Parts: sequence; structure tokens; C-alpha cells
Amino acid sequence: MNREKYNQKQEGQIVDMLTPRCEVKPSADLKDRILEAAASQAQAATTPVRKPRRMVYFMRAAVSMAAVVAVAVVVMFNTPATAARRLLADAVVAANNAKTMILELNVRTEPNETFEFISPECHFVPTTVKVIYGEPSMWRLEKQGGRVALYDGGDKSYQWISSQHQGWVHNGGMFAEADLAAFINPQQLLNMELNIARERKVAKYHKYEVTTIGDWVNVKISATAQGDFADSKLMLNTSIAESNTIRNYSFDRQSGRLLNMSIDVVMPNKEQITIVESGAILYDEPLTAEDIVGADFSTVEFVAVDDTPKGISALVDVSAEKAAKTILAAISDWDSSILNTALFGLTPMMKYTVRTIYEGMEILSVGKSFTSGLYPGRFVKCKVRLADGQNEEVVLALRNDNTNKVWVLDGGL
Repeated sequence: MNREKYNQKQEGQIVDMLTPRCEVKPSADLKDRILEAAASQAQAATTPVRKPRRMVYFMRAAVSMAAVVAVAVVVMFNTPATAARRLLADAVVAANNAKTMILELNVRTEPNETFEFISPECHFVPTTVKVIYGEPSMWRLEKQGGRVALYDGGDKSYQWISSQHQGWVHNGGMFAEADLAAFINPQQLLNMELNIARERKVAKYHKYEVTTIGDWVNVKISATAQGDFADSKLMLNTSIAESNTIRNYSFDRQSGRLLNMSIDVVMPNKEQITIVESGAILYDEPLTAEDIVGADFSTVEFVAVDDTPKGISALVDVSAEKAAKTILAAISDWDSSILNTALFGLTPMMKYTVRTIYEGMEILSVGKSFTSGLYPGRFVKCKVRLADGQNEEVVLALRNDNTNKVWVLDGGL
């Protein structure tokens, strides 16, 4: 799975991640140009829920403002947007020449949560990306002490929780959420930034600043949150895409290689919180297949992921509210005829945990469903009384965007 062989679905994911949706509808012409400019990439599975994001190991050099030669750059390139386009174009070429990459990140997230999950309220979790580019490529994403994603060059990819020794196997070479999928091949991330900068209708929602400090050239991109938050701001600042962000890239002036990157979330009170920051970015370091797979792989019990849950009448052609009530009732009675579909994405250990906590609960209320951000399904706020008498409020994430249009539980418990 080479960079040249990643399919168009990943490109679409990265475009989704970086392109504002606030009433912006990119034309077919933009899509064509992006597809021509970017190397084809692979598939990705996504999961919603919660709030975490970040990226920034930025320069802390104690230099005076006089040392930041912003004026020189503007004179040289005419405008910051033009300068950014040229720098990003050079960086794409430089990234394409790498044979391997090791990228160290700090991400505000929870170790066991999905790679997409970020939250300004979380602590930093060290996250490592290792990639061998070739025929085929291999990669590994790993949160320290938590979730791991792996593609070993075959026809399957894997995810697991290191502390649970249970995980998922997925057909295809991509099993990373859109936010971090881009970091497997920064060339694609930079390519998407480049195409956004080239498209005037989209670029107007971005602000560009270019400065130089010594041998470093810095590109700062300010962008607005993507998604629809008219119903609820539940998903605001829960992923990079669904946040107002400031993205920083630092390049070597001579080689054009990416040296540093960071993402800040701009909070409603205008406070900036770094949610992702890069540490070391190493190119062409010796890496072997054993370095990618790791010794822990053989200890994991994998469950095959069926991308299309079976359709059952109780969860098809009904409202999200009705689906929520049906799923909660099935969990209370532990009705496997419904839960085998409704909870199809959970590992045996996860199902055991859900059953331990929620079996025997009483449904007190089911609220009106709503949407938020980029989530493709609907959220339903419910109140339940657990078997031990405690009351609990949950916000179920439900989606039915599968082939059979069946509602499944995607999060919230």
C-alpha cells in the first residue's frame, strides 16, 4: 500500500478534515484538481464521540519581533496566501521523496479512545506514527498505553487496545480516523492544504501568515470549524475538523521538508489551546517490518469488522428516537437478537462491560434526536435508572448510514 496507491476515499477524508463546511460547497472542478494533485490513498473507518484535539511543538526561541522577517516574505511572494501555496508545493515534493518516517506527536486525548477523539480538557498522550513507504507501504499508529492501529502491507488492517488484548481486523489498508490518517502520509496533508490555498472560494475561510526565522519558514493557517452546530454544539471542539483551529507548519528553507507542526483550538472565549504538537519528525531512519508490527501483535485476539450490519426490522425504517428506545430495552433484557446488530462494532470485552453496567436498567425518558458537527448520525439524550437504583443520563450516538440503513449504537454509553 504505497503512497501512490492510497485510494481516493482517504483523500476525501482529509479534504473533509481540512475544508470548512460553513455553507461552502466546493465545486466538482475543485475535487478534480485535488484528485489530480494528490496521490491516491486508502480507506478509513471513523468513529464519533467526545471532545479532544491538538498539535503544536512550536519554536520557543527567544527572538525579538525584529527577527521575524514577515515583511521580506510578503515583498518576495506578494501575499501570504501566495507564499503559503509556494511553500506547501515545495513541501509536497520534499515529502514525496521520503523512504521512511517516524513522527512523534503529543495529542490531547484519552489513550483508549479513537484516534479521531481529542479534547482541550484532556492531558497530552504521546502518540507515535511509523511508516515505511514502498511496495507495499506499512504503518503503525500508537497511543502510549492505549489504542494501536496497524497495516502490515497485506489486505487487512488492525486496531486494538493494548491493555485489553482484544481488537478489530478490517478489510483494506486503512483503519485510522480521518484526523490522524493524514499524518501517516504528511504529503497528503500538505497537498490538501495546498489545494485549499489554491481554491479561492474555500481559501477565503482561511487566513494565512508566512514568516521566516533563520533557516525555518513558518506557515500559520487559521480556519473555521466544519459542520452544522445549529441544533447543538455537542461536537464542537471534539475533533480537529470540528474546531476553530490555528495550524502551524515549519519547513526547512533549503530542503522544503516539514520540520514541525502544531494545531491549536480556539475556544469560545478566544483562548488558544494546543491539542496536537509534533516532537521529532525523522525521515529515512532504518525501519523494518518487525518495527511496524511489534511484539504485542501476536498477543491480541481480533474480531472481524463487518462494515454492513445485518438489517433487522426493529432497527430499520424507524426514527432515531424509536431506535434508541429499542436498543436500550434490548440492553436491559440483553436481547441478543437485536444487540448482535445494534452493538456489532464492539469487542466481546466491550459488550461484557455494557452488560455489566446496564443490564436490568429502566428507561425513564427518551429525548428528541438532534445533530451536531460532522457526525453522520443523530444524538439522543436519554435518562435511565440502573439496576442498583442510580439514575444516569446518556447521550446515545446512533447512525444508519450503512447499506442496510439499520440503526446501530456508535457511542454514548
